[in-house]
Amino acid sequence: MEQDSVKNIINNALIANRNNKYNYEKELVSNFARAIRENIKLFESTDEIDINNKNGFKLDNNLIDKILKKYENVEPLIKSKDKVSLMDNQLLYSKLLTKLGVVLVMFDGNTYTMLEMILLGLLTHNTMIFAYNGYMGGTNGLLINLIQTVLEKENLKKEMFQHSITMRSSEFFDNFKSINKTVIIGDNEFINKYVSECTTETIVSGYQNYDIYIDSLKDIDFIKKIIMQKLNVNIYINSNLKIKAENAMFVEDIDEAITYINYNSSKYCSSIFTENNDNASKFIDNINSKYVMVNTSPTIEQSLDISQEDLLKEKNVMIPNIYKFDGTSIKLENSN
Repeated sequence: MEQDSVKNIINNALIANRNNKYNYEKELVSNFARAIRENIKLFESTDEIDINNKNGFKLDNNLIDKILKKYENVEPLIKSKDKVSLMDNQLLYSKLLTKLGVVLVMFDGNTYTMLEMILLGLLTHNTMIFAYNGYMGGTNGLLINLIQTVLEKENLKKEMFQHSITMRSSEFFDNFKSINKTVIIGDNEFINKYVSECTTETIVSGYQNYDIYIDSLKDIDFIKKIIMQKLNVNIYINSNLKIKAENAMFVEDIDEAITYINYNSSKYCSSIFTENNDNASKFIDNINSKYVMVNTSPTIEQSLDISQEDLLKEKNVMIPNIYKFDGTSIKLENSN
């Protein structure tokens, strides 16, 4: 199907953002999760087509279910308020969390990324545009079709979630006044490329991009199993170890490994395999990654490190103390 122009995608997103009003976030999450589970066989066949076209990777149904259960158990924060307090000037004060509006998600095509961001979008009421280069295009397209079907059944605008399978970043960034926040998710090279071009408020994540420094061969069989998963893993090996490895970088010592990882990595999750406690401590203290593992797989952590708070804005609300936030009257006495 021919892609809509970026202008049309953004215009549709603005309309959806104005019209999508609901107060049953958890129900929408449950309906979307049910639609995925009911169509898991279709996901498998679509995923297989992507793989056969050398345009995808094997999805793990257990991880999909883990992600769905995670968000089914999450309480939405939107419209939540801090405890109302009475200020010295006799005004009632509270903080209110509200949606951002239109969020542009530029990512590397990872289907897990799109799945988690859709679920976050439902919880935060944000309208999301996914831009990627077509990787996992069949599977990601199925995700979009399912969430749009769920929205239409609730008489909500399906354009709350759209995708563009060409990375026309300049066209999106030229419309920066219509985009409230840009989320960039990928490896270090991907993030740096688009961060340098972005003209809106931006948050980034290296979700499911990993780094491993091998300082000891004690767990080599376990390490090989990690590598065989064909994940996005950068391997760094101490040059004193007698081992051959394709696509790995050999370093002189722990200090050089830390320097390279901090410079080259996506800063999502890094792991060291070592028998040296001092090296383990140095790695923990100096690596800039959000998750740091010692003698275990970095893939233990496979959750998106973007939260509801990242996709909500905080409003400071002050009103006369004769009114509640629902408009009814209230009378408070100053404790002073």
